[in-house]
Amino acid sequence: MRREAFTLLELLVILAILGVLLGLGLPLLSPNRLALDAAARSLAAQVTRARLEAIRRNAFAGLHVFTEGAGGYLIFVDHDGDRRYAPGEEVQVVRFGEGDWARVRLDQGQSRLGNLPLLFDPRGVPTKPITATIALASGSATRKVIVSQQGRARLE
Repeated sequence: MRREAFTLLELLVILAILGVLLGLGLPLLSPNRLALDAAARSLAAQVTRARLEAIRRNAFAGLHVFTEGAGGYLIFVDHDGDRRYAPGEEVQVVRFGEGDWARVRLDQGQSRLGNLPLLFDPRGVPTKPITATIALASGSATRKVIVSQQGRARLE
């Protein structure tokens, strides 16, 4: 009568494979990486929000990126008609390096902000063609939010 069972060698091979998979996957679940991914998705969604605010309010609206401290951005609706951000026009302000985004900062070395602020007219069309790259960093990880000439944002 013969019993079927794993040999010691087979068990060691399985443990080695599991160890390699865990070693490769663990950095993807780090708090820095998760915060960075959430911040990048939020920024991409806010570009769409700025476009929808312009249509909803029938006014110029946009996204303004600032570099003071860890950086950040704000969504604004242009109430005074000068087609740029002025204090008091913000709808939402997000500052990196504090609160939920304490682990995230604007990576100025990789960001190509170009013609920002990104401004949408009342029909939701960008007022001028723009391609901007906004890089966010947390630890050694970097995510880029690329805004196309049509005002659409995608993650890279």
